[in-house]
Amino acid sequence: MPRFSKHLVSVVVTAALVAASNAAAQTRVSIGAGAGIAGSTDGSLSEGRGGPIVMAQVVRGVKPFVGVGGEINYWRSGSDNAAFATAQVQFHLLPTSFLVNAGAGYGRGNPDGRGTVSGPAGKIGAIYDITLERARVVLTLFANGHLAYSSSRSMQMVNGGLAITW
Repeated sequence: MPRFSKHLVSVVVTAALVAASNAAAQTRVSIGAGAGIAGSTDGSLSEGRGGPIVMAQVVRGVKPFVGVGGEINYWRSGSDNAAFATAQVQFHLLPTSFLVNAGAGYGRGNPDGRGTVSGPAGKIGAIYDITLERARVVLTLFANGHLAYSSSRSMQMVNGGLAITW
C-alpha cells in the first residue's frame, strides 16, 4: 500500500473508532469491502482493471436528512492501486432507505501500470441501508464513482460493495 494510503487509512480508522465510541444517533460510521474497476482517462473505463476495494466513511448529521463527513476508498489489482479521500455531503431520500452523496478531495494511484497519478478528485455515490430487526448495525450496499484530475492523465474508478454501519 502506498505511503499516502497507509496514513490515510490510519487517520480514517482512528476517526471511525473515536466517532463510534462517542456516536450520537446522528453519526454514521461505515466500514466495508467490495469490488471495483479503475483506469486512466487515456482509455475508457471498460479497459480498466478489476480488483477488491475497501471503504470507510464517517458522516455526521447537520440537519434532518443531511450529513457531512469523509470517506476513503482504496482499490488494488496486483501492483496497481488507487486511493481516494473525499469530504462529502450526504442526503437521505425519504421515505426510502436510499442515500446519495457527492464529494471532493484528493486521489492518488497507479491504476494502469503507467505511473502514479495524483490530484484533486470528485465523487458521487449511492447507498441503500438494510435494517436488521433488533440489530445495532445496518447492512449498507454502496456504489461510488470517482475521478482524480492530473494534467498528464487523470484516474477514474467505480466500485460497489457491502458495509456494516453503526
